[in-house]
Amino acid sequence: MRRASNPFHPKMKSSQIDDKKEIKSESPYSTIPAPRKKRATMFQIARLVYLLLVFVTGCTSIVSSQLIILLLFHNDIRRKNMLLRFTKQNFLVLLVYLTSKVSPTELILTFGDSPLLNNAVHTDPKTKRHTFNLDNHAIVIANHQIYSDWVFVWFIAYLNKCADQIFIVMKKSLEKLPVLGFGMRNYNFVFLSRNWARDRDYMVQSFRKVATVGQKCWLLIFPEGTNLSTTTYSKSSKYAEKVHMKPTQNVLLPRARGLYLACKNLGSTTRTLYDLTIGYSGHSSEKMAQDVYTLSSTYLFGHGPKSISIHIDAIDIQHDIPEVDFSGISTNIGVNEEEEEIERFGNWLNNRWYKKDQLMKQYYETGKFENPRGKEYRMQLKLATSFELLNVYLIPLLAYVFGVIIYKMVHYLLH
Repeated sequence: MRRASNPFHPKMKSSQIDDKKEIKSESPYSTIPAPRKKRATMFQIARLVYLLLVFVTGCTSIVSSQLIILLLFHNDIRRKNMLLRFTKQNFLVLLVYLTSKVSPTELILTFGDSPLLNNAVHTDPKTKRHTFNLDNHAIVIANHQIYSDWVFVWFIAYLNKCADQIFIVMKKSLEKLPVLGFGMRNYNFVFLSRNWARDRDYMVQSFRKVATVGQKCWLLIFPEGTNLSTTTYSKSSKYAEKVHMKPTQNVLLPRARGLYLACKNLGSTTRTLYDLTIGYSGHSSEKMAQDVYTLSSTYLFGHGPKSISIHIDAIDIQHDIPEVDFSGISTNIGVNEEEEEIERFGNWLNNRWYKKDQLMKQYYETGKFENPRGKEYRMQLKLATSFELLNVYLIPLLAYVFGVIIYKMVHYLLH
């Protein structure tokens, strides 16, 4: 399969081109040699130790906060949920703080021409800081390139003042991570085993619960189901050939069922579906972002993406998706009717992904996404203030101070 050339990268020698033509491969990425291993400097090792210290203590503090909340407010649902949301935002605060310290990144946002995106950005006249006026009750989808994609989408929710009410659909295996798995379960993240028979009823229950959380709610789904890699690209291409679909070049073919159920069960409370296309600077179409921006490359060597371009389109769930009823009225339909709707929705979603594939091709060729509004917004991946990091440790600290006061009072009374 031929790949689009990239003017931002050195041209290959003719011998390399000839060699590449002789190789028959299911993946356009398979001819790229593995990067040489680098040795960490003492500074990088010291920085990593600091990051690990902050990350471990931060995660421990967040989970401890959750345990305290669950213990003290077990029967007070309103306060319990409010405080758990506080710890959810604190997890994002922790991740953004660490990433901004080791690998500063600039976000470059452009917007499609949907009326739903009018006045989407607010710029403070004094600080010039951008925040968003996006729909606070929305479903968000994006292409999946590296493990930390969701952090950058979550940061957009942070700028939209709904970071404490984001719900992310993840792999089931992540639920079993020590400490983190417990914390994410308390955030009501949705963990899928990728088995329709096992996941369907669980998804319906989870999405209906999300629909009732209030005015603020973002549900984040990566329809590709996994990040782009040599293995997943090969599987996607084989599947396209099997079902006689046009293969993609820069993204994986999406899975429709989970997103269909999300739209079906949130349709009564959610109007907007945001479609994000994410591109990372510093690599060409011939090499995947996950191979360039590994966790060690980013957090040990500090070689994360210098900029992240995100193009945002908006879809009216009830009116812009043809032949499927997402009004939220007819959620209980027969199996055959549901399968027919999923097929129609899948066709619509595939067409969206073919467009996304072209957007990624354009990004690799020009370094930019299309910009019908003629304006882009640049912002650093960083907190509004570093003092927000203190919130991560606030609840355990207050619990400790309160415990010391009680202990001294009891000790004083007994003696």
